Formats: sequence, C-alpha cells, structure tokens
Amino acid sequence: MSQPASLLNPESPFILRLWAYLQQRFPPLGYGILIVSYYSCNQFLAKALTHPGQPMRYNLASLMGAVTLLCIFFHLRVFDEQKDYEEDCRHYPDRILSRGLIRLQDLRVLGGIAIAAELSLAVLANPLSKPAALVSVLVALGFSLLMLKEFFVPKLLRRHFLAYAVSHMMIMPLLAMVVYSFATGRYLWEAPAWYWLYAFVGFFVTFNWEISRKIRAPEEEREGVETYTKRFGTYGAAYAVLVVRLIDTAMVALVGWHLGASPWFYVVLVLLYMLCMIGFLQFRFQTSPKTAHRMETYAGLYIIAFDLTMAVELGVRNGVEFSGGLW
Repeated sequence: MSQPASLLNPESPFILRLWAYLQQRFPPLGYGILIVSYYSCNQFLAKALTHPGQPMRYNLASLMGAVTLLCIFFHLRVFDEQKDYEEDCRHYPDRILSRGLIRLQDLRVLGGIAIAAELSLAVLANPLSKPAALVSVLVALGFSLLMLKEFFVPKLLRRHFLAYAVSHMMIMPLLAMVVYSFATGRYLWEAPAWYWLYAFVGFFVTFNWEISRKIRAPEEEREGVETYTKRFGTYGAAYAVLVVRLIDTAMVALVGWHLGASPWFYVVLVLLYMLCMIGFLQFRFQTSPKTAHRMETYAGLYIIAFDLTMAVELGVRNGVEFSGGLW
C-alpha cells in the first residue's frame, strides 16, 4: 500500500493519500507502541493500587480502552491540524495536508468518527448504571475542545509560548484517568492520590518531549516558527530537558517506593536517564541539525521505556493474566 508521497496527487486513491498523511503526522507503528506501553503501565498501576496483590490482567476492557486512547490521540492530532493549518501551510508547504493531498474536511470527518468511537466504547465498557469510563472520556473530550478553542484566549496564549504548551499538555493526566476508569470501572475522582501523582508524570514526560522536539541547531531556525532554542538559547533548552526529566524520574521513583519496587526498577530508571544524557552530550558538543533531532528521538524512546519499566515491574511481581471478559 505504501507509495512515495512525492508521487501522490489529489487524484490518487484516498487510502494511499491517507496512509501517507498518517505516516507523516500520526505514524501507526509509533503510536501503537506508545499506546501499548502507556496503557499497560497505567492499567497495571490502577489495579495494583485498588486491588493490591491481585494479578495484572489484560481483558476486553483493556482492548476497548486502548482503542479509545488511540482515538483520542488521533482526534487531538486533527484538532491541532485545524488550529495550526494556516501557519503550517506557510512554514511547512511540503506536508501532505499543506499540499492538499488530504483536506481539512477529510480529517474533520475522520476525527468525528474517532470521537464517536471513543464515546461508544466508553458506554460499552462500563454499564450506564455507573458510566465511569464515559465520564472520563467526556472530561478529556471537553478539555480537548477547550484546547481547540485555545481556551478562548488565543492571542494571549500565542504570545506566551510556554503557557501555551503547558495548558495544552494538561490533558495528559486526564488521559491517565480514562485508563483508570476503563481498568477499574471507577470514576476519576475515586482514583488514589498515588495514581494522580503518576498521572502527572505523564504531563512531565510529555513536556520533556515537547521541549525536545522543538530544539533546533542555529542554522535550522526559521523566521516565524517558535522553538525552545529561540526562547531559552541553543543549550538552555537542552538543559531544560534534563531538569524536566529529573523531575519525572524522581516522581516515578517515589511511586515505586510506595509500591515497594525491586532494586532493578531504580537501576533501570538511572540507566534510562544516563542513556538520554548521551543525546544531550551529542547535541551540546556536536551541535548540528542531526544531533538536535536526536533529542526528540531520545525523548520519545524515554516515554515508552519509562512506562514499560513500571508495567514490567508490576507484571513480574503480581503475574499477568488474560481474560476474554470485561472484568
């Protein structure tokens, strides 16, 4: 099904144009791995905190929740495309959407289908007598609509680059609550404080990635395109990544301490941090577009490895079961 994007035109089959768009802006493999690691970790943590000592379990609700999370990430991508369309066309004319191979209207339809799937799966996962998953999905959806409208203060947020990023990344703890409700059948306000703490780890690791993906070598900077290297300096942004990464590592270590994690858990956390230091040192002492983009690669791998570390720790300790039922 793959075909070079350069050979596509508006008359090419829609499925080929859509696939090219997904590869460019919503890579299925990357998001698939992200969903598996993120969902497994948060689901296992929810179970460990609400039913300590019981085996970790993958069941039908796990699959439904994971698909729901994937749909949420996709509709967030669609919302971003809609918000940033004019600027992206101006600064990134080679993108599939900017070239008109996929239209905004096409994405709006697909985004609407994704939202409908989220709501339907949430209703099916939890009975209407206690629609915990539906409530969590509605809260996340409502927040995403505020993001789409840029909290009704678009000019103010656009003038404050950091505030813009922070306000939008606040959806990450709400996504963890979606997982919690699918995994336990409980409302988000019933989640233990330790789960909320880990939910905000998602905020910090995403912030880590957000800074990393907008680090540029000096020769890459473009007029009108905001980057963290413009805001904090070429190396100031890289140091900010290390600080944020230290915060989320400490938070995870604290949750691990509460759970009585094994020594290897902390060893892996330290090794992950040191591995990411390699990317920082490469950029710091061999500054180039290549080493700048590696910062994003390391940040992305860090997010996935972070969650997998917690999931493996809980799975090894409690065992993992597979069930065809909802609970």
